[in-house]
Amino acid sequence: MCSPRPGEDWRARLRGCLVESGKTRAQVCSEAGLNPAYLTQILEQKGATPRIDNLQKLAVVLGTSVTYLVDGIEMSSDSNECLALYSKLTAERRSAALMLLRDMAAASTK
Repeated sequence: MCSPRPGEDWRARLRGCLVESGKTRAQVCSEAGLNPAYLTQILEQKGATPRIDNLQKLAVVLGTSVTYLVDGIEMSSDSNECLALYSKLTAERRSAALMLLRDMAAASTK
């Protein structure tokens, strides 16, 4: 996981993760299966924003999460796994999972 950078925007967090990785922009792009100039485009071109699927690929290569890059919120691997599993559920099962979690959380605060 990249070092926390409170108050920074996604570009600053992405740059920081890139520096911490010790890899070049082209290396990260290559490992992510992206055009070698992709990072330069999204980091340097005013108004350029990455697609979420490409940001996910970059996050994997950089050992971080999209949530951290976008929002600056670090999540544990358990939290990331929960979100990944939750996203695979049907709407009905998501509702049931949320109800169960709310009940469990309420019971643990008593």
